[in-house]
Amino acid sequence: MWCSKILVAYDGSAPSKQAIKTAREIALQNPHAEFVFVNVLRLYSSGAGAAGFDSVVIEDAAPLRQELEDAANSIPNPSKICLLKGTSPADLIVSCAKKEGCDLIIMGSRGQGGVKGFLGSVSYAVTKESPITVLIAKDGANQR
Repeated sequence: MWCSKILVAYDGSAPSKQAIKTAREIALQNPHAEFVFVNVLRLYSSGAGAAGFDSVVIEDAAPLRQELEDAANSIPNPSKICLLKGTSPADLIVSCAKKEGCDLIIMGSRGQGGVKGFLGSVSYAVTKESPITVLIAKDGANQR
């Protein structure tokens, strides 16, 4: 298979769950592929005096991290989990893919706040900025 290291972006949305399912299918076809499961902890400006803000965000991400660990454990392939923190999810995803040497990014068509039927802003930005192939997984509910 042409891809050897795959980044899978996950935010808990239905399309990102489809991205995990797609990654599992690829893993079954290519036992030598490695996977990097990522979740972006989006930080917002909270002004001065926001001591402990990062720890609160990380605590809130614990359920998503558990879902990523479950996804990584559900495939026999080598895999790792990365929690990315920052203000630009698309930049973080593309940078992580480059740093990890990935040759494919799999992500959902839209995130938690996306409008059905449209490519989400993060998905759009990743497809626009990524130097590697991006596979967009759609929520399977409306597929025939």
